[in-house]
Amino acid sequence: MIKHSETNENLALILSLLVAENSTLLFSFYERNMHLCDASKQKFIIDRCVFVNSEWVLPWAETIPHWDESNMPPKIIWFSATEKEDILQAIEIDNLFRCVVIERGGEFKQYSNVLFHQEYYSSTDEEDYDYYLGFTNKQDFLDNALPNIKERFKVSVTE
Repeated sequence: MIKHSETNENLALILSLLVAENSTLLFSFYERNMHLCDASKQKFIIDRCVFVNSEWVLPWAETIPHWDESNMPPKIIWFSATEKEDILQAIEIDNLFRCVVIERGGEFKQYSNVLFHQEYYSSTDEEDYDYYLGFTNKQDFLDNALPNIKERFKVSVTE
């Protein structure tokens, strides 16, 4: 994981460094939450929708029930963000995002990395957070992205 205190703009740049030229980021958004977004955010998500499924991609088991109905997992909209401005907009829709890196035109199950953003209280002050960017393909990150990220941003790598 990367611990950081970067702006959303810099976080978008960091994410772009984790994506190969022939790949894209697909951000997730629960379909059932669309009504919580204004019309422009809904349009942004729908216009970039690539897949709708119920795939759990995070590297830990689900612990909080989130079923829409009995034995029915919620539908997840996976929408594309390739350009820095689109990545930034996706982050601003949900700062605690999860996304996958997928080759353009590839099948969903062929994603090469899962990226997720988390926050943890760093003190007893409920407004004091530490932010972490996690990923599932650690070797690719260490070999290809880390040197460039450390050169450009103030981050630290944690286990």
